[in-house]
Amino acid sequence: MKLIVDFILIAGLLLNLIVLAGLFRLKYKQLPQRILIVFWCFILIIILHFYAALHGLRTFNRITFLFEDGARFFLPPLVFLYIKSIFFNTEQFLKKNIKHFIPVVGYFIGYTFPRFINLWTDPDMFNHINIIHRYINITIIKDAFAISYFLMALLMLIRVRKSMKHHYSYMKEKDFSWLSKFLICFLAVVGLDFILTIIEITAGYNVEWDGYITMTLLIFSMGYLGFNGLSQSTIFLPDFLINKNLSQERTGIAVSDNMEQVKQELEKTMKLEKPYLDSKLTLRSLAEKINISERKLSTLLNEVMQISFYDYVNMYRVQEVTELLSQEEYSKYSVEGIGKMCGFNSKSTFFRVFKKVTGFSPAAYVANLKD
Repeated sequence: MKLIVDFILIAGLLLNLIVLAGLFRLKYKQLPQRILIVFWCFILIIILHFYAALHGLRTFNRITFLFEDGARFFLPPLVFLYIKSIFFNTEQFLKKNIKHFIPVVGYFIGYTFPRFINLWTDPDMFNHINIIHRYINITIIKDAFAISYFLMALLMLIRVRKSMKHHYSYMKEKDFSWLSKFLICFLAVVGLDFILTIIEITAGYNVEWDGYITMTLLIFSMGYLGFNGLSQSTIFLPDFLINKNLSQERTGIAVSDNMEQVKQELEKTMKLEKPYLDSKLTLRSLAEKINISERKLSTLLNEVMQISFYDYVNMYRVQEVTELLSQEEYSKYSVEGIGKMCGFNSKSTFFRVFKKVTGFSPAAYVANLKD
């Protein structure tokens, strides 16, 4: 058993170092990536802590305890801020969100550091640690705290994902998918630890290897996330989201009489200039083309036409695809290739949107054309 756990821990150390190497190698590191560096450094220390415990490295195990003990009060808020910094990276972001680390500071001062001192003294210098152990299960509190923050981050990601459709005509599903997997994986790790602790309390016995069981799931999650992260345009970060503050505030602009005129100008521009062929088209760039403010265009689409910018642009792209598919000169191109010509930069997004608009998959649509 010890040999298997040893192998898993060493694999975890190597995976962690590969992730950190990828992050450190980036020439320009945005705030989310710097947060990730801190996150993975802590994960590295946690793995080393368990490795030291497994091999009886008493001094090293005690030193790493300073970082490992409060990790569930520190890492979940850090992950929450990682997700938040991708979408809402405002000025003095860390200063404005420092409140999320108040619990870990209080825990370190009141518990971790005194217990660390007790590990080196005999008798114990801080007697309140034994009182805490007698009446409070610290692990349950730490796990519950961590689970709440991971759930908060997941809910924020879901909300922001919906708001993206009001600003961008392109959304890489793999970017959002990876962020969701990132949160769910670590939620599962803490959830497992929480369940094992509940079993220990209700059954009245200690699971000797419970920490290593949790670490095994953590390391497998790291490998899974690392594999999926390879599909990212930049390491663990959707590059088209950087420094985009997607406020969901209402625009407050009244629907004026000239909205119909603006709508006509918009449709004229879409039909004649075909800006939707640009896969990177944004609400702002389209607004500039018809000489109105971004806010006014957003009002027109969302409140007057009752459609998101994302759906509106992709509707034109699908129409363009169907027109090209019906022309003989484009028969030599693949359906995916035509989708790219029409502004879709993701195969999965193209297939999903095409079926939503036409009711057919691209392959079924082509088959119907041939019949």
